[in-house]
Amino acid sequence: MLACSEPTPPSRAGTYGFEAGGDVFHWPAERLPVRFYAQPTGNLRFLVQHAVDSWAGVFLYGEFRGTLVADSTGADVIVQADSVPDVPPDPGAPVYACNEVTAVPPIDTNNRFTEPFHIRVAVLPGFTPAQVAACLRRTTIHEAGHALGLFQHSPDPVDIMWGPSGAAPITADGPSDQDRRTVELLYHTPPTVLPPP
Repeated sequence: MLACSEPTPPSRAGTYGFEAGGDVFHWPAERLPVRFYAQPTGNLRFLVQHAVDSWAGVFLYGEFRGTLVADSTGADVIVQADSVPDVPPDPGAPVYACNEVTAVPPIDTNNRFTEPFHIRVAVLPGFTPAQVAACLRRTTIHEAGHALGLFQHSPDPVDIMWGPSGAAPITADGPSDQDRRTVELLYHTPPTVLPPP
C-alpha cells in the first residue's frame, strides 16, 4: 500500500539518455507553444503537424505544445526539404527511403541557444513515392524529438528515437512507451541550456 507523504523522485528505469555533452535542454512552459515552420513543399506541413501532435500527445500534463507558423523568421524550429511526395504512406515494411539531420544551434556564454533548430529531410532515389512518404512520416517525428531536447538516440529499434546505423530505416510509427518515459523525465529535469531568445 502506498501513502501520500513525500513525492517519489522520477526513475530512469525504462528510459534512455537525453543528455548531449552533459547539457540538458527542454522547452520551458513560458515558451510554449514551440513555433515550427515547415517549408511549403508537398505535404511537409502535414508531416510536421503530425510530428508535433505525436509528441504533444505523450505528455500527461501538457508539458509540450507546438504550433505551425507561416513565417520562418519567428520560428523556433525550421523544417526544410527539397521535395516531399503528397501521397498516402506505404503500409508495408519500412525502407530507408529518406534521410535527415537536425542542426542543434550553438550555445552562447549565457548557456542559451543562439538560433532556431534546423531540421533537413531528404528523399533518396529508387523508392516509390508511398515508400518515401512512410519514411518521411517516421523520420519527421524522430527529428522533432531531437528539437524537443532528446539529443541522444535510443538503443532500442522499437523506439521512434532509435538511432539506426548505416542504411537501416526507423521502424517505429510513433513515440513508444520508452520514448514517452524518457521525454517526460527530460521535461521534469532542470535544464542547463536555455532556448533561443
